[in-house]
Amino acid sequence: MTTWQEKRQKRFERWLDPGVPFTSPATKADYQGRVQRMIDAVELKKTPDRVPLYPNYTYYPAYAMGSTPKAVMSDVSKAVDIWERFVKEHAFDAFGVIGIIAPIPVMEALDYQLYAWPGVKGVPEDSIYRYFEHDWLENAEEYDDLALDPTDWWMRRYIPRFCGALSGFKMLPNFTEFMELPNLTGFLAPFGLPEVQESLKKLMKIGTMSLEWMGAVGRLIGRLICDGYPPSAGGFAKAPFDTLSDTFRSMKSAMLDLRRHGDRMIAAMETLAPLAVKMAVEAIDRSGNPLVFMPLHKGADGFMSQAQFEKFYWPTLKRVFEGIIEAGGVPVPFAEGGYNQRMDYMNELPKGSVAWMIDRTDMAALKKKVGDNCCLIGNVPSSILHAGTPADVDAYVKKLMEDVAPGGGFMLATGTVTDDGRPEMINAMLAAGLKYGKY
Repeated sequence: MTTWQEKRQKRFERWLDPGVPFTSPATKADYQGRVQRMIDAVELKKTPDRVPLYPNYTYYPAYAMGSTPKAVMSDVSKAVDIWERFVKEHAFDAFGVIGIIAPIPVMEALDYQLYAWPGVKGVPEDSIYRYFEHDWLENAEEYDDLALDPTDWWMRRYIPRFCGALSGFKMLPNFTEFMELPNLTGFLAPFGLPEVQESLKKLMKIGTMSLEWMGAVGRLIGRLICDGYPPSAGGFAKAPFDTLSDTFRSMKSAMLDLRRHGDRMIAAMETLAPLAVKMAVEAIDRSGNPLVFMPLHKGADGFMSQAQFEKFYWPTLKRVFEGIIEAGGVPVPFAEGGYNQRMDYMNELPKGSVAWMIDRTDMAALKKKVGDNCCLIGNVPSSILHAGTPADVDAYVKKLMEDVAPGGGFMLATGTVTDDGRPEMINAMLAAGLKYGKY
């Protein structure tokens, strides 16, 4: 029987040797050096040559290169050009995946209502997108439907509610009914309805638009790898509770549901957990990069009590971690906010199996508590990056290196996702990382 460590070693080997035509022996050596540096930090077996510099940004390259989020969301050629120049001009050991850039033309065609983008619904032209909370899961009884058949609930209820162009999907039949002869015409008849056909036509057009966008993005990723730069992650997953409270229910409704409909929520999360694992593993199978980025939103200190975290958040999140680890992947959970009350849970996972991105948690205390078991990534604060000076950044990074870097198992990054940061501050962080991060 193959162990998770053996599976992961195979994934690491593929990550180190992706089978691409590197532009030169030097770029191949650069690529493999960057990847090996991250592997050494994650595994906790070997101290790397220096602390890896890990990216934690979304639209920052647009600002840093003199553009705007709207520009890169509107024109994939602009996005590709900006990302390529930014990656090659900065000293990160990986690049933030450009797939986070959502295309405005696609969202407009979908009549996409989960988010608003620059220039619509009061969002400034030079801002990033905004998310507006809404109860797309309209009542607590729908947790039962989600738990019973998530694909059917997604397709016939959820999608028609937040994608106006696909509103006809609410008239689709249940696909589990397409089988025996008596069900044949009853299943197929809804596809003849004008509303359904109109939605399918729109979806085909939107699919073509998305394929063209992703083709350009995919070619960029391929070029960057050939030039020696690895992506920061190869897959994505979420905590099941965050899927419910970020996307399906508003935060207010989700927190009320904890008390009123807790059992229903747990049943739905138990259905979502293996789906999150499946999505993550299929992604790292395709990409060849075993790192799975996982933004954690509602489990932070202050969002719920320790007892609620223990009952509602951690069990299914741990199941997602375990599924990714068992498949040889490396979860990279981004512990947004403070996890000072959650440190003990980090030690429940195998040594060297998870790399935790840290926001406001006390890094020195965390290193003492979990540093022998987990790789830590972080955590230069946005407060310093926005309101401080380059000297402030230098001093913070120096102290961070003294507290967290000894023995390895550490990567330097910003504490929060960088969108509109000041270039001189990010450059100061990178310079300090190179200056103080050598072993």
